[in-house]
Amino acid sequence: MTGTIAEVAFPAERFALGHTLDALDSVRFDIEQVVAYNHNHLMPFVWVGTDNRQGIETALTADESVRDFQLVGEFDTECLYRLEWVKDIDVLIQILVEENGTVLAATGKEDTWKFRLLFSNHDAVTRTYEYCRRRGIDLELQNIHEFSKGRTGRYGLTQSQQQTLMLAYETGYYSIPRSASATDLADSLGVTHQSISEKLRRGHANLLKNTLALNQ
Repeated sequence: MTGTIAEVAFPAERFALGHTLDALDSVRFDIEQVVAYNHNHLMPFVWVGTDNRQGIETALTADESVRDFQLVGEFDTECLYRLEWVKDIDVLIQILVEENGTVLAATGKEDTWKFRLLFSNHDAVTRTYEYCRRRGIDLELQNIHEFSKGRTGRYGLTQSQQQTLMLAYETGYYSIPRSASATDLADSLGVTHQSISEKLRRGHANLLKNTLALNQ
């Protein structure tokens, strides 16, 4: 049975941090990790992309979906918080607990949350979608694709693309100054220079699509 990755979006007001996202409409929230203890207790770690710590904590204090929060780390333009939510989180609970889903990436900005979710099969995606529809939640399925074997599937890479990117990294292709050329990579893999260039471009495109592009 093949795992399935679903990329979805839904209104922040039907999930969590609706007030905070509205108050800080230019701030992006990235969920780093979610710890699901049971059907009504989730503890997410959230990166907040702003240097306005006071504004963040004022908004979190006034947000009815936040029971408590703790600053874990503060950096130049980001803060990492551990949050405890109290309401409007039944969608994520359904995903994490009832359907044994996993959050690969999650971003909240302005009035929308975007999630990349891993399920054990396509039927779990269908059940989650129907669950939301029955509750009047406007869940938008933006993309669904199979999770390929191994770690490559998480980032949309083929095995060949991952091999090429890792070789490029390990041999110093990305170093400054560069200690390996595309020709060196081609010779190591026994392929043409054109083939290496195509694999690098497609691998970079898949990495961007499945990591940074989700957060825009």
